[in-house]
Amino acid sequence: MSRFARSLSIISIVATFSLLNAETGSDFKLSNNSFVSEGYAQLEAGQPDDALIAFGKALEVDSNDLSARLGQALIYADMERHHDALASYDLIIKRYPNHTFAWNGHGLAAFNLGDFDTALTSFQMATVDQPVNGFFYESLAWTQMCRGEFSAAAESAKIASLMYSRKGETSAYPLLIAYFSYHETGNAENALTTLRYANKNKPVNQWPAPVIDYLSEKIDESDLISFVTNSAEETEAHTYIGLYLRLLGQNDDASQHLNWVSNYGNPNVFEYTLARAINLQTNVAAIAH
Repeated sequence: MSRFARSLSIISIVATFSLLNAETGSDFKLSNNSFVSEGYAQLEAGQPDDALIAFGKALEVDSNDLSARLGQALIYADMERHHDALASYDLIIKRYPNHTFAWNGHGLAAFNLGDFDTALTSFQMATVDQPVNGFFYESLAWTQMCRGEFSAAAESAKIASLMYSRKGETSAYPLLIAYFSYHETGNAENALTTLRYANKNKPVNQWPAPVIDYLSEKIDESDLISFVTNSAEETEAHTYIGLYLRLLGQNDDASQHLNWVSNYGNPNVFEYTLARAINLQTNVAAIAH
């Protein structure tokens, strides 16, 4: 799994090559380097360390080999070597400035490092041509939330939902982003409309449906926590509880949940970084006053 539970990371060789062809232009030709083939074979076999060695050898032959560079970047991201992932994606986008997948990967690496300025620019580049890719817009929306740009986050979340729908996919997370972002801007009416829509379209007996039930006050905090089955969901649950309590003005209780995420949360979900960013914003505001 990647740094983000809902992120593209180490994917099949077929999917990777499809992305390479689709997002670099018709002039791109897949590498014939045997080390590249070995690298993806090792990746498919669940041997990322060996794959990384193979991609390194391929890059010794040709430092501009996109197939090898992308494989390397994916592995670095999966290993949470975010500085290395950022550097690899940097080299890709310099040679292929229209490679939207690489721009998104670049943004994710920057996001993981807490560099929200670089993440914002990268995600904007990934979406500049309006790709039908909900995840790209969702990534942008998370970054805008972390920057406190809630109006923009709500708009990006709306587009993310639309793009997911166009591909026949669904995700409740853009609706959660939009719900909290609308509230943060004082737009309670749109927040409630979003929550009603989320209730009608939430996944059946699947996470994060309990989060939507909690926000709708159908269940309480302890009920929500009882639905948690892993550390990623636990991190999400505490984040959403914290954000909701903030809306209710229960700041001390909210801080307990957000602090828990900051100290013990699973870094494999967007909410972990969001909770830390919200905590930082809150602390800065407190100092300013």
